[in-house]
Amino acid sequence: MQWTVDYLANERLVRVTSDGNGAADRDQLRQLTRDAMRAGHAHACPRFLIDHRLTRLQLGAAEIFDMPRRGEDGGFGHALRIAILIRPDSPSRADFEFYAIQCGNLGIHGLRLFHDEAAALDWLAAA
Repeated sequence: MQWTVDYLANERLVRVTSDGNGAADRDQLRQLTRDAMRAGHAHACPRFLIDHRLTRLQLGAAEIFDMPRRGEDGGFGHALRIAILIRPDSPSRADFEFYAIQCGNLGIHGLRLFHDEAAALDWLAAA
């Protein structure tokens, strides 16, 4: 899997788009997170749109359970907002939903899953 990271100045957010080539494993997702956080800090921007509509996860339940602890708030504190776009029919939908629940359980409440890009952008803009 590969991805692009862009800062969208008009929307004041960092957008990360995966290309969907190959399954995403733990190491790739960690690097994607580091790349996104680096861009966020470079632009003093705690808002992220992560487009995983083409992503297929290759993670076990224990890896998903542990992933939120790896990044926590990335140094953004309560200002952090992450909108993750997924397809409703994604074969990884249950894994993304489990990840979002685990984030909430750990007190990371600035992360939400979306199927609609406009709704994700509206939620980010409201921050």
